[in-house]
This record gives sequence, structure tokens and C-alpha cells, in this order.
Amino acid sequence: MNGFVRLRDLTVVFVVHGGELELKSAILAASLRARLGPDIRIIAAVARPISDWGDISHASVRLYQRLGVECQEIENPFGMSYPIGNKFAALALGRAHGYTLFLDSDMLCLEAPDFTRLCHVDVAFKAADMALVPVEVEYWRRIFALFDMNLPPSRLLTTCTSELMPHYFNAGFLWVHDAPRFAERWLEISKRISEEPDIPHKWPWLDQLALPVAVENLGYRVEILAERYNFPLHLKSLVAGSRPFFCHYHDASVLAREPELIGELKALQQRWPELAEVIATDAGWQALLKPPGTDASLSGLDVIITGLPRSGTSFLCRLLSERQDTVVINEPSSIFPALARGARPWGIPLIYGEIRRDLLAGKPVLNKHMNGRLVDDTARGLDSASPYWSNVRNPAFTLGIKNTLAYLAHLPSILKVMPNARCVALIRHPYDCLESWSRTFPHLRFADVQSQPVGNPDDPGLTGWQRKALLDVVATECLATRRALWWRFLALQILEAGTRVRWLRYEDLMEDPPAMAELLMGDASLPALAPIRWRGEMDRQERTLIAGVVCDVAERLQYVL
Repeated sequence: MNGFVRLRDLTVVFVVHGGELELKSAILAASLRARLGPDIRIIAAVARPISDWGDISHASVRLYQRLGVECQEIENPFGMSYPIGNKFAALALGRAHGYTLFLDSDMLCLEAPDFTRLCHVDVAFKAADMALVPVEVEYWRRIFALFDMNLPPSRLLTTCTSELMPHYFNAGFLWVHDAPRFAERWLEISKRISEEPDIPHKWPWLDQLALPVAVENLGYRVEILAERYNFPLHLKSLVAGSRPFFCHYHDASVLAREPELIGELKALQQRWPELAEVIATDAGWQALLKPPGTDASLSGLDVIITGLPRSGTSFLCRLLSERQDTVVINEPSSIFPALARGARPWGIPLIYGEIRRDLLAGKPVLNKHMNGRLVDDTARGLDSASPYWSNVRNPAFTLGIKNTLAYLAHLPSILKVMPNARCVALIRHPYDCLESWSRTFPHLRFADVQSQPVGNPDDPGLTGWQRKALLDVVATECLATRRALWWRFLALQILEAGTRVRWLRYEDLMEDPPAMAELLMGDASLPALAPIRWRGEMDRQERTLIAGVVCDVAERLQYVL
């Protein structure tokens, strides 16, 4: 907080009006005062006229008075046709001789940044989360040409999807010197772009299209900020990174999936009861942000459950689901789009948070079960999901989600975005495993790696050697060898993850399933591997084909071929 002594002219401003934005603005205001201290000037830009935007409640007025937040009226230069346009008028409320920080109202301040480090620049923004407009240079050249300007050579990477494009910023966090001047030019440029019929994809991204043009037009120096200044909580879980300064959450349902933030909100309501009154005006928000009978500040263990197909992973799911305060979801379809989106699968931890939120709220989730008991073999006609209810009410319950092929193909990146999760896996003797493949699902029987929604040779999230290994599978005509190559690829994903994965052989699990499942979930060392000899039946020639591919991996697993 010592840095704020040199920032007496700092103004923080956000927009407020009737409806849901009133609640979001109240939460933001309370978090700002809690983190930034009593001396920073904070303005609530109240959208007018009331007939268009609605009025704020007496509870909000009392809260702002208690927080020392100024309420100043604004009018949207675009009217009701473009609600985002309120931010142009709000930013203009800043002082000409100082710095202004404009924040979208659906944000939460968790830490106080050292703003003094930004006093050497004219503006500071965070790159956009993803490219919501074209990335092509020609598109941006046309925009800059409207103002007789050349497109600058500078480029940036979007923070979630790593797309390279001309400067395209998220307009939810705007650090600006001489805000009235900047807001005026930014609005002029936005209006000009809005009137140009030959510029597509401008709604509702008009403000963000105009932002880099205004910076260049004014000759301002810009600093591109790290994600901590404007963390996209709707796209990434808090566990995906360090504690941010500001979280951009968008909706109450996003806040509700983060126990840490529910704890923050609870503390703010205890400090300022007026905030609780504002939230109480909306029953939906109140229910989402405080599930009845729970301490939402607690969080439980997330478990990544994976392994080779046909190695007993569904049986393991059923065993784990019978533990106290444990819920296991077998192969939810939602993981596939999460893994296919971007270089890092930020959506996977979101799925865990969303399932936790829904279960604690008493809502059903899709699962593979029969009358509430998880199926132990999805190959026996039980591979479809149906609504599943859990009686868990303890927010600290253990949540496991299982997938085999997709999880294994992206295991390194999943472990990076879920550093606090536990990962458990099963492996099975290659002869038994592959013999089961030969008489089960077609994609396993024919080693059809190309049909997989993720983990196929064209998956951009895979490394070069992974794609080469899968292309070797595709190029192999002998079916037994194809299956063996895929088995080897999948087994190596587990072994090369090192200590981040606790894995167990299927044969060891079956010695004492409940005890071994409990051991797998604990912290004690797993039993030393003892050689396992195969006693099944398989054509000798097929065994020879398999052994020629998997012998080195089998030896590491103490499987005798």
C-alpha cells in the first residue's frame, strides 16, 4: 500500500445500473475498498436515464456511502443499442492530470497491485483472452486505414489460446493517463468504425477494435500486462495460476464454482452488511453464492483417473465412488471440447469446479451408473450416461473424473493446469489388454486412432513425437501390431509422467480391490513390482508380433511375455 502515496490522483471507475449489474458492481466496489484501502478515489458511473437502464436500490446507495464511493451519472453515447458503450462515458470521469483505472463491473479485486510501476506509461492493458475477431493482418490494415494510419508491426499472443495477432486488448481493465482525452478519441474512433460497412465482425467487439487504434493515434506508450491484472476466471480456474490481482468472472455461476472466492465474498459481506442486502435482492445470486448448509470456503481433492482402456478403470471408479465423501464421474463428454481448445486445457479444471458446484447445489450431473451405482464395465452395454444425484454436502469432498484415451494423450498439459490434483492410473498385461481390445469397441479392435475426437494424429495439442508415434499406428497394416503400437504409446504416457502419476497394475488391484484402491489414493508407497507371468491363451504368432513392439515397456512394468 505504500506505493499509493505517490498516486493521489488515481481514480478507479466502473459502471453500475439496475438489474444484475447492480449486484456485480456492489461486489466489485466492496472488494476494491477492501484491497486498495480508504484513500483511493472510486467512482460508480451510474447509467442514465433510469427508463433505459433501471435504477439501483437503496441498499446499493447505502453501500456506496459506507464505502466512500462517489456516484456520478453518465449517458451512453450509443444509447441502448450498445450497452458496452457506457464505458466510454465512465472512463471520461477520470482526471486529466492523473491516472484512471476503468474496470468492468463483473470483476473482483483480490490483491492490490503496485500501480506505481505503471506510472511511466500512458496506457496499460492485458491482451485479449482469445481472438474474437479476425487475426489476419489485412483485416486490421483496413481498420487503421480508415484513419490514414499504417498498421504497427507489433504483435501479441492471446492469453488463453496463444493466437498471434495485431494488438487486440481486453477492455475490461484499462489503465489510462489523462482519461478524458483518451476517452474522447477512443469514442470518436469507435463511432467511425461503427459507421464503416466494409468492416465486419465489429459487434459487440467495437470497443476492443478501436482501442489499439486510439493508442496509436494519440502516440501513447502502451504496456501489455500479465494475466494477473485481468484474470479470465470464466475460462480458467484459480488453480491454473498464481493469485491474481483482479478476477474477471462474468457470471455468478463462475464465482460459485470457486470455493476460495465464495470465502472472499462471505468475508466482504461480514465486513459490510450492506453488500449482503444488495445480494439478497436477487434470490438466484444468493442461492448460487451460498449453497445452504455448507462452508463454501472449503475445497476438496480433485482426482484425475485414467489408464489403458480395458484395464479395469471403470471398476476402479466404482471402488473409489464407494469411499466416504467421494464422487466419481465416469467419462463425461464435456472433457473433449475442453481438451480440443487451445494449447493448454484450461477447461478441464473448470469442469471439476462446475461439477462440484452443481452437486453441492443438489443438481444432477451425467454419469455412467445403474440406479446410483457406477457401472464397472462400460463394454457390457452400459456405456451411456444418465442423470446422477449425489448426497454429498461437504464442500471438501473428493471428486474424481475418469477418461482413458483423451486424458492419456494430453496428460502432461492436464497436469500443468491442475498442479494440485492427484492422478491415478491403471495398467494391464499387454497380452490380456490387447486380447480384450480385439473383441470390444471397434475403435480399440481396429486401433482407429484417427477417429478419436482428441489424441488423433492431427491434434494440435500433441508433441511432435506423439504425432509421429500415432502416425506409425495409422501406417501399420497388421492389426495385432497396430494395437500393440497404440498400447505402447498409451503406457508410455503414464510412465513418462513420473511421480505425478500413481499407477497400479490391474493384476495387483485384483489381489485385494478395496485395500489396493485405498492404497492408490493414499500417500504411502505402492508395493514393489513383482514379475507377473501371463497364463492366458493367445496364438503364438500374435504374441510374437505384440512382444516385438512392447517388450521394453513390458519389462519396465515387470510383465513377463
